[in-house]
Amino acid sequence: MGQTVVNSKHVNIIAAEINARNNQIQAAIELLDSGDTVPFIARYRKEVTGGLDDTQLRLLEERLGYLRDMDDRRETIIKAIEEQGKMTDALMQAIMDAETKTRLEDLYLPYKKKRQTKAQMARLAGLEPLLQQIIASPTADVEALAVKFVQSEGDDEKLHVKDVAAALDGARQIALEDLSEDADLVQELRDWLWGQGVVIAKTMPGQETEQKAERFKDYFDFSEAVNKIPSHRMLALLRGRNEGVLSINIDHVEVLNEHMIIHP
Repeated sequence: MGQTVVNSKHVNIIAAEINARNNQIQAAIELLDSGDTVPFIARYRKEVTGGLDDTQLRLLEERLGYLRDMDDRRETIIKAIEEQGKMTDALMQAIMDAETKTRLEDLYLPYKKKRQTKAQMARLAGLEPLLQQIIASPTADVEALAVKFVQSEGDDEKLHVKDVAAALDGARQIALEDLSEDADLVQELRDWLWGQGVVIAKTMPGQETEQKAERFKDYFDFSEAVNKIPSHRMLALLRGRNEGVLSINIDHVEVLNEHMIIHP
């Protein structure tokens, strides 16, 4: 197996995470890259790794794979954005500073190719300036602003703005897409949901007596904090939803205090 250049940033990150010295991590990565397995290194290469045990080595191997996958994805994302001519210094810095795959994908989302959305159609219809005017003048009469954007000319009927309601809806669609593609806002919301969110499950109407519902009876009226629900329970809830037995929602933590049945 060809030797891979060891990334010093990876070494620093992993050393801090598994409580080891940088030279131990460097040595272990070189052994893994040469084709040695974790059990072999743990048993026969202790003198090389400075005594890293099996658990540390497995964590190292897993984390190393994640970081390298992330670097590959980072490179792909940078290339894709640069090809669109939309890379900025601030965006490049944010991409380089990203510490998780999720953060990378959040940053890439506005530049990812996707099927034409209502927001894209609204932009093509020239409604983005309307949104900017509404944001700049929050107390203005929005209908008076929107009336100037009503138009039914042009060859493409899809881009016609037939009335004030259509103009305002187009501006709304653009705003929603902008918010959903704001990486910092998405991360803030994700963190908020992790700390404050509650998973709530209820039985679907008419499913209580169905035989297939018997397996999910513990979740007919169920709630638990997002940051406490174990993976096996979440998988059971998702199976219940996929089989049409349960409905699942995420709500604010205050609902947990009002909900009738709270999982211990």
